[in-house]
Amino acid sequence: MNSKESEIYKQIKQAIIHQKLRPNTQLVEKEIAETFGVSRTPVRNVLRRLSYERLVKIIENKGAFVACSSVEEAKEVFEMRRILEAQAVRRACRLSTKEQLDELEKMVQHELKIYKDLDYIEAIQMSGDFRLKVAELAGNTYFYKYLEDLINLTYVIISIYGRGNEEKSTCLHHLHIFDAIKQRNEDLAERLATEHLQEIEENLHFNEELQIPASFSEIFDQG
Repeated sequence: MNSKESEIYKQIKQAIIHQKLRPNTQLVEKEIAETFGVSRTPVRNVLRRLSYERLVKIIENKGAFVACSSVEEAKEVFEMRRILEAQAVRRACRLSTKEQLDELEKMVQHELKIYKDLDYIEAIQMSGDFRLKVAELAGNTYFYKYLEDLINLTYVIISIYGRGNEEKSTCLHHLHIFDAIKQRNEDLAERLATEHLQEIEENLHFNEELQIPASFSEIFDQG
């Protein structure tokens, strides 16, 4: 993606996670192109990338829409994350090297240093980055690949059912998980990782109605 496509991608992704673009909102290429002052080609590339990340659903002959996970689908995502991350963190306890642990510690310390200044999107993305780093330490590419897909789906779920406070204490959870990994304590690391996911899921609002989205010009303040 070129710099303009990356900027459009970033803004649309942030709008989805920040709940400005609500689930099932149609993403009309012409409207997006006019909003950002570009042709349809870069917009099409952006929508394809967002579709790959499961943030957008492209329906043949109908167009692109912001993804909308049902309550059941959301619960299934968290269930699968708990299963995968439980095994990933146990493997990380056994297999991580000192150099890898040093990298993970730097990530956690950086979170602790800046967490008070984090906004919502930064917090949940940092949470996803930490979990993916643990999966990387597990030494199994499939853990990383499938977990990356599930984390992208989690962004959608939080954008639908979250209220902006699910991840503000995440760095403290990460510190405890890191300490357990460093101690090679598999049982504790697994319990902390799965309890954190359970807590995030329990804080979601599955019973509230979805809001009507604003126009693209209002969302992106492009005039």
